Amino acid sequence: MPKACSAINCPNRDTRENRARGLSFHSFPKAHELRKRWMLAVKRIEPGSRRLWIPGVGACLCSQHFTQDEFELYGGQKRLKAGVIPSVFSFKVLVNEIMAIPGTGPLS
Repeated sequence: MPKACSAINCPNRDTRENRARGLSFHSFPKAHELRKRWMLAVKRIEPGSRRLWIPGVGACLCSQHFTQDEFELYGGQKRLKAGVIPSVFSFKVLVNEIMAIPGTGPLS
């Protein structure tokens, strides 16, 4: 079974077809501080405990969650530059958050 991107609502899987389309998959860093910053950027919460999600050994993010300038080519392969934090996500906006914005309520 192929690895799946750990980002919320991301359908990408580490398949031959996706690799051919230029997607790459990147494991969460082992360095504690950088790993924590990735965890915070992903914004995943454990449903039962409402605590920050802790990625497992095989957790990864696909290249769509990084900007192009955060990559470098090394030996013909695309890899992340040192210290990069994922920043490209499409989180769902909650209805209550939208309603709290002035001018977006039902009576606007």
